[in-house]
Amino acid sequence: MKNNGMPNKGFFNATLEGAELNMKPHCACGNSLLEDYYCEKCQKQCRCTEIRCNDKKVLDYVIGMITRNKRFHNFTAVLDKE
Repeated sequence: MKNNGMPNKGFFNATLEGAELNMKPHCACGNSLLEDYYCEKCQKQCRCTEIRCNDKKVLDYVIGMITRNKRFHNFTAVLDKE
């Protein structure tokens, strides 16, 4: 895939480790991303706005975070299907 300037839609996989939220970024293709959110496989920059939660407890936590913090108003949270 060639970079046409438009970012890929990426997502975060979210888990709770103790009381700490852990979110790992992934490209829409499923490739893990580093801190720069650039996918080597697609050769595109990714914009991660979906948070995929591994269970209901994490989903509730993330929804609360999105609701209370204006910085997360562009994010959505879903229960991961895997």
